[in-house]
Amino acid sequence: MESIPVFSVQYFGNILFYVLINQYPKVYIETSEYYIKQTFRNRTIILTANGLMPLIIPVIHKSSKELIVNKEISYKEPWQKKHYTAITSAYKNAPFFEFYANELLEHITHSKYPSLFLLNLELMKKIFIILNISTEIILTTEYKKNYTLDYRNYFDKHSHSFFPIIEKEYIQVFSDRFPFQKNISILDLIFNLGPDSANYIAGTLEY
Repeated sequence: MESIPVFSVQYFGNILFYVLINQYPKVYIETSEYYIKQTFRNRTIILTANGLMPLIIPVIHKSSKELIVNKEISYKEPWQKKHYTAITSAYKNAPFFEFYANELLEHITHSKYPSLFLLNLELMKKIFIILNISTEIILTTEYKKNYTLDYRNYFDKHSHSFFPIIEKEYIQVFSDRFPFQKNISILDLIFNLGPDSANYIAGTLEY
């Protein structure tokens, strides 16, 4: 059975997504699975003044079985503007928002990617650089049902499960209004911790 772990793409990705990937020298990114709706493949969760808020990329539905690499993004509604406005409103007062905002959000403000997979892959590569992740990405060439380490649907089922690294609290923009919100979008970590985000996901951050 394959020993390299396999992951599905996520929109920006939650914190645990990068914590786990960072632990392996190589990971597979699944290209040959069918798109699954209502998952992190097309959504991310940020913390706003009103609490947690999901940001969802609208997609075009052509059939019930579409490969993730072929899943097209819908641009009929201005979701890019809505996401940018929501993220800016939520994190404009975060310590490192101005430092990272342009490079993280340019992919949704200045480009129209034809597929969800391509957008997510480019965002992942950008975040790898910010988090100093050296893990090699290998795109799958065929679908395999069984992997020893299969994270393709792990995050949607275990997004709030206990994992020591993500239990460590850091100051969030609205810490005065809400208790610590763990394992939300990686944007929350980067905008609040900046360069220390790399230490956080590696489990080496000290206060």
